[in-house]
Amino acid sequence: MYKMAVIGDKDSVLVFKAFGADIFEVDETDREENRKLIRTLSRQGYGLILLTEQIAIHIEDVIEHYRKQASPVILLIPSGEGSEGMAAGRMAKNIERAVGIDIPERNDQDD
Repeated sequence: MYKMAVIGDKDSVLVFKAFGADIFEVDETDREENRKLIRTLSRQGYGLILLTEQIAIHIEDVIEHYRKQASPVILLIPSGEGSEGMAAGRMAKNIERAVGIDIPERNDQDD
């Protein structure tokens, strides 16, 4: 069975502990340490890594490397500071790749 890790600032990751995830509080600006952590978690058998967008902005090369791998799956989540829009954009790309069609953005003001 794969393990789940959540990487980010304390306020963003603590809630995931209730769901059984291993949480890793990090300094979002420490790019090299965050790269090393993801590589280490991959070697340790983590199948799912949730990563705050604020960290992802600084280490997109590592995320792209693992996107091409079967495991771990790295998903971006907004932090307590808010969303950078990266998570929604990547989700749309993943859906498009999986089903072969573009999913247009929904504008709730049209309802």
